[in-house]
Amino acid sequence: MIRGFLPVAAGLALAAVRFNPDVSALRQSQAPPAPGQTQNQAVERLGKDLYRLGKTRVNTATREVTVTGTVNPVTVLEFLANPPRGLKAYESALTLDTDGVTFNTALVLTGLERTHARLLPGRVLDGDKVELWIDLPGPPPKRVRAERLIYDRSTNQEAPDSAWIYTGSMFLENGRYLPDQDGVLIGFVQNRAAIIERTETYGIGRYGAIVLNPNLGLQPGMTVTLTVKALGPPGGDR
Repeated sequence: MIRGFLPVAAGLALAAVRFNPDVSALRQSQAPPAPGQTQNQAVERLGKDLYRLGKTRVNTATREVTVTGTVNPVTVLEFLANPPRGLKAYESALTLDTDGVTFNTALVLTGLERTHARLLPGRVLDGDKVELWIDLPGPPPKRVRAERLIYDRSTNQEAPDSAWIYTGSMFLENGRYLPDQDGVLIGFVQNRAAIIERTETYGIGRYGAIVLNPNLGLQPGMTVTLTVKALGPPGGDR
């Protein structure tokens, strides 16, 4: 199914996408992507701890994944990032230059484990924690936490800092990887398609109030870089 990957990466990717927390009903997509739309990238080793998968870079020593992307022409948000031509781009802050399978494989290479993900009482998601950072162009260039892209205009406040959880999402019975079919990579309302989610939901029941932060000077088409940093021991005891 994931031809072109190194065997170890393929095995890790397949193992990492079967978690399916029953956190919310999957919203209906407008239409499924055309067959063959997703282009799975081979894993290229660049150095002792460095790998490249298309435009996605992995540093297994620092446990970081970086990928470029662009700001979407949106205001209302329910998601942080989608793949190219993602069906959720109309309510997602960023389009990343990676498909779901490639992004997930890169994350698995840092030692993240989908088997650690679980839903606790009160809709609190637990599992392998990651930090998300966004590098914005200058002048001067700056790095901000991903939460700062999310803004509540009813309170005029940015989303508070939060842990983000790797879930790995899931394959569907039709063989498609749900993030690619549904068009979302990172979310904050605990949609089961997202590969990374906030540990707690944000903006549930207040659709329209959560928007792209107007105070960051983000413009449609602006190039940014997302960094995902894995926290805790790689694949170890929790």
